[in-house]
Amino acid sequence: MKIKSKAYKKLQDQHEYLKRKVKELTEDRKKDRSDESKTLLMRLKKTKLALKDALARAKATLTKK
Repeated sequence: MKIKSKAYKKLQDQHEYLKRKVKELTEDRKKDRSDESKTLLMRLKKTKLALKDALARAKATLTKK
């Protein structure tokens, strides 16, 4: 079932963006092992996980109707 919600679509777009950034930074971490890059990567992963949870909650709410 396709969900048609602007808020849900926005969450999906943000999650995809973070997914690309995490992948990019993970590749960069192979060369740059600084504390700053680790902290940034961890923060992005936590944000991405929070968005994934928000997507799951939104999907559950929208499909209940």
